[in-house]
Amino acid sequence: MNPARIELTLSASGRHLAFSKELLDVAHVFRRVGGEGKPWVRLAVYARSPYFDTDAFAPGTQLEYYVQHDTQQGEEEARSHIVSTSTGLL
Repeated sequence: MNPARIELTLSASGRHLAFSKELLDVAHVFRRVGGEGKPWVRLAVYARSPYFDTDAFAPGTQLEYYVQHDTQQGEEEARSHIVSTSTGLL
């Protein structure tokens, strides 16, 4: 499975996720709050790039994201590396 590309950029109003997506790929965005051992939550199904996460968190909260690409048949095709940040950092 080849890794998909993902980039995380911070702004005053949230986190901007840009990722590669082929025309027929189905992309899902996942987020984990609080680091390793915490559950991953799917934020978006059939996501488009860029995806903007504007959810508010307490300063210093660790956030991690990845994008999963599926085939049209629903099989996982690729997954990005994990990108992370802490809220309140710009």
